[in-house]
Amino acid sequence: MRKIVGAVAAAALVIGVLAGPAAGASNDPYFDKQWGLQKIQAEQAWATADGTGAIIAVVDTGVDLGHPDLSSKIINNPDADFSEPDGTCTKAPGKGGAKTCVQDGAQDKNGHGTHVAGIAAALTGNGVGVAGTAPGAQILPVRVLDAEGRGTTQQVAGGIRYAADHGADVINLSLGFLTGLGETVKLLGGLAPVYDAISYANSQGAVVVIAAGNDSAPVCAEPSAAPAVLCVGATGRNDLRSWYSNGDATQMKNYLVAPGGEGLTCQGDIFSTYLTSEKSFCSSESGYEGLSGTSMATPFVAGTAALLAGKGLSNTQIISCILNTAHDLGPPGRDSVYGYGRLDAAKAVAAC
Repeated sequence: MRKIVGAVAAAALVIGVLAGPAAGASNDPYFDKQWGLQKIQAEQAWATADGTGAIIAVVDTGVDLGHPDLSSKIINNPDADFSEPDGTCTKAPGKGGAKTCVQDGAQDKNGHGTHVAGIAAALTGNGVGVAGTAPGAQILPVRVLDAEGRGTTQQVAGGIRYAADHGADVINLSLGFLTGLGETVKLLGGLAPVYDAISYANSQGAVVVIAAGNDSAPVCAEPSAAPAVLCVGATGRNDLRSWYSNGDATQMKNYLVAPGGEGLTCQGDIFSTYLTSEKSFCSSESGYEGLSGTSMATPFVAGTAALLAGKGLSNTQIISCILNTAHDLGPPGRDSVYGYGRLDAAKAVAAC
C-alpha cells in the first residue's frame, strides 16, 4: 500500500523508514480527522499535563523547519544532520567548479519525519492545522535518513547519541529493518552501534520508542527488539490491530499498540503535518497528509511519554506507567497480538 510507511530496509547495514496545559484542540481545523488523538483520550490528558519542559527527538528524515504547525516548537541545530553532514551542497557550473555547502540543519526532504513530528507535538489550539499528542513539548529534529528514507546504522546510532547529548527526554525512532533482514544483520554484528547508542540514551535518562515494523510478522523488528525500549504496533479506528503491524509472539518485549491507521482509505489513515512543498493526497491543503504504519503509532507513544516527562517522571517510570495503564484489548491480560494493550494517555497521566 502506498500510504503504509516506515520500517523498510534497503540493504544490509542500511536502515530506513519505516505554557500551562493546552486550552484544547477544538479550533484546530483538522482535529475532527485525528481519530487517533481521540482514541487515546489526549484531550482528557491535556487537562493536567501538556509536556511543557520535555524534548522529543524525532530521529528520522528530518522535519520541515518552516512548517506553520511546527516551526515554533523546533530546536533547530545546524549540525543535526547525519545524512548530509556537510549540508546542502551545490557545484559551480563548468569543469572543476567549486562546491559550496550550507549546513541547513535537519530539513526534511522526504515528509516522513514531518508527519511523525506533528503526531508527537504539533502546535495545538492555535487555529491552524492539526493538534499534537504533547502540545507543550519541544521537537528536536535529527536527520539520519535521506530523501529516499534510507540511512546507515552508523548514521542512526550517531543520531540517537546526538539526541541524548542534546537533552532529549524522549527519542522517537519510526524506522527499522525488514523482519528477518534485521535479525541477520544483528547476528553479523551490524546492529551493535545502534544497540550501544540506545543503551547510552537510556543511561542519559531518555525514553526510546521504536516502531515494531510493517511486515505482519509476530516479532518486534530490529531495532525495536532492543532491551529497555518501547516497541509499538499499530491499530485502526476499530481498535483491531492493523493488518500490516508486527506483534510480539514471544511476549518478552515492552510491546503495546497505538493508533497507526488502517492503510486502506484516507479516513482510516493518521492525519498529520507533511511537507508544505508537496501536494497532498488526503488533504486539499499542502502541508498535511494521511499516512498509515507503525511509524505513525510510535509518536503517539512518544508524545505520551513527553506528557509524563513534563511531570518529572524518570525514563523507567514512564515506560512502566505507559505499559501498565494501556487499555486491554484481545484476550484478558497481556497477549501476543496487542501486548500490554492500546495506549491510553489520559489514564497514564492520571495514574502516574
